[in-house]
Amino acid sequence: MIGMQALFIGVLGLVAARIIYVQQVFGPGLLAKAEQVEQVKEVVLSQRGALLDRNGHPLAYDVPAYLLDVKTDAFPDLSLLASKLSPILGASTDVVLKKLQSGAHWVQWPTPILETDKEKIQSLLKDKAIFGSSHIDDATFTPTEERVYPYGSFAANTLGFVDNNGVGKAGLEAEYNSLLSGQNGEVTYTQDNLGFPLQTTMRVTKPAVPGKNIELTIDQTIQGFVEAKMDELMKQYNPDHAAIIVTNPQTGEILGMASRPTYDPNHYATANPEALYSNWAVNEAFEPGSTFKMLTLAAGLATHVISLDDTFHSGSLTVAGRTIHDWNGVGWGTITFRQALEESSNVGFATVALKLGWSNLLKYMQDFGFLQPTGVDLPNEANSIVFAPASRGKVQLATSGFGQGIAVTPLQQVAAYGAIANGGKLIQPHLAKAVVDPTTGKVLKSFTPVVKNPQVVPKDVVQQVNDTLVLDVSEGIDSVGKIPGYDVAGKTGTANVMNDKGGYYLDRFIVSFIGYAPAENPQFEVYVTLDWPKTPESNTWGSTVATPAARDILEECLQYAHIPPKSGTQSHSQQPPAASATKYVQTPNVTGQSPTAASNELKKLGLASDVLGNDGMITGQWPEPGVEVPVGSKMYLWAPGTGNGSGIMPDLRGTSMREAGDILAAMGVSMTAQGDGFAVSQSIPAGQPVKRGQTVTVVFAPPQDPVTQAVSAAASASRKSSAANDSGSAEG
Repeated sequence: MIGMQALFIGVLGLVAARIIYVQQVFGPGLLAKAEQVEQVKEVVLSQRGALLDRNGHPLAYDVPAYLLDVKTDAFPDLSLLASKLSPILGASTDVVLKKLQSGAHWVQWPTPILETDKEKIQSLLKDKAIFGSSHIDDATFTPTEERVYPYGSFAANTLGFVDNNGVGKAGLEAEYNSLLSGQNGEVTYTQDNLGFPLQTTMRVTKPAVPGKNIELTIDQTIQGFVEAKMDELMKQYNPDHAAIIVTNPQTGEILGMASRPTYDPNHYATANPEALYSNWAVNEAFEPGSTFKMLTLAAGLATHVISLDDTFHSGSLTVAGRTIHDWNGVGWGTITFRQALEESSNVGFATVALKLGWSNLLKYMQDFGFLQPTGVDLPNEANSIVFAPASRGKVQLATSGFGQGIAVTPLQQVAAYGAIANGGKLIQPHLAKAVVDPTTGKVLKSFTPVVKNPQVVPKDVVQQVNDTLVLDVSEGIDSVGKIPGYDVAGKTGTANVMNDKGGYYLDRFIVSFIGYAPAENPQFEVYVTLDWPKTPESNTWGSTVATPAARDILEECLQYAHIPPKSGTQSHSQQPPAASATKYVQTPNVTGQSPTAASNELKKLGLASDVLGNDGMITGQWPEPGVEVPVGSKMYLWAPGTGNGSGIMPDLRGTSMREAGDILAAMGVSMTAQGDGFAVSQSIPAGQPVKRGQTVTVVFAPPQDPVTQAVSAAASASRKSSAANDSGSAEG
């Protein structure tokens, strides 16, 4: 017996010793491991600062929200749970069920829920009648923040969006992410052996510090004007891309900006990827067309290579063996350089560019901000594209003078025109106005205008350019931009679009208008551009598509700012509103009339005319009588001037296939087309006699490089209306 007791005591001692050994050797490690499993630290997102318009209206802000975790193995019927959660989470039962079935023990709903939804879910889980018992402890709600954009896609490409981790990913949200983010906090909790958080153990160990508010230069009302007009343009023309920018040229403040395509940042996960990270007003450079002529004119006047009253012969200009034509094909005879801007003469601005030389043109492009990004406070700003030094020949210089072969951004153009508007200062466009403490409302930092160049050209040159831009709108081919009672300065552009093969699309254009008012003391500058508006080619012009929209926005801004019109005038808004849809008229029969009488009759209908032949009565026309065409279209009239129906063959080189066919149809001449692109030769040479009923073979070929396209497109612009239309790479 004593032996058995001794044995028992010995064994007990060995066990005790083993326990002590295990505690001493393995205890600390096991304890640390247990704590690692059970004690969890997680980041709590700080409340992100708000984006406010210039008057304090919130455009983006955070609201308290929660991350929902559900202990799925505590629910015997997940289908029932999914059906009850579905209306609260705003997702279908199938989507909710699939998520609930995705984890072995517990799952987290992918997006935060608001306080009201949290309360609904808690009430649901307490309902024993539904689940048989309370499940209030089988779901946790971790504090976080939810970003809200109260107006959906309103200014979305400018504002950007925030991902589920609270990080700004595009637009201003990305640009000012560090200021908006604040400092995240920290929460600790205990989880069970299945990794499920125990709700009662939640502790905030480090409070989150909210981010700063940023007051923007955007005016919510003006942004509303922009968005409404953009929606109209998209509905009417369905362009691939579009942008509208409104600024105060005195300060560089961006008052409104919209791009298409766009998206709703509240639902960024389902957005078009192109829209999500692209702002066409900022991230793209394209050939400006005739809006660039302002720069060429200013440089020519500043260097004294021309004066506004100097003259040149318009129509065509041969440079290094290549002929550049005015957009109407024939020009306006001998005109001044002042008239060159009014008529948007390609030949005039090619002449100025050649007088300037590359060094002067590049100098003033630099001075006006065209050779570097503007520095706007948005991510991924594009820069201009100019001919490489090895490619800077005379032809390239000439075409650059009227905005062909180079590419610039919308914001570069806005800044450059703003310099003329404000007296000569090149000011950096900007969107941030102030940094504001979210608690006290105190302004912590103000953003003042950054002047990149104090005087781009002498003040007398600024005044001359300004006055000429006013004439362009008041008396020139851009008169559709007029606002009764106000002096508007501006210019239109119509540019060809480059394709993937290095050539140009034959039927795709970028149209634009840029202008400001009142011209004597500009407070608003507006730029409108559309890429490939879906409208008849004869109506695809900056003046017919972009200018009416820009004019309307300018007028709305002037009225909003209570800037009165000049006395004795009636504002545009008091006149009957113009229809937004394209108007059509029937072509009349003008055969038998004189060219003057026929042209006057067509003008009354809003149609332009191009008289072909020597003289005499009209014997043929195209389109034929009774055809419905858009207002602004051109009719070709045949006046051979002889009784036998013969006439002189025109020069078709540089015209498109459609244009060549229209011209010959008016003459009663058939066409056999060979190839594709622009006309390069014809079987009956220009200047030779041609009779009705004859057939002419016309050979077409695509341009081989951008400069060739610039010359061909400039020549082919006789397709357009000289009365109603403007300029660009197709016409300059």
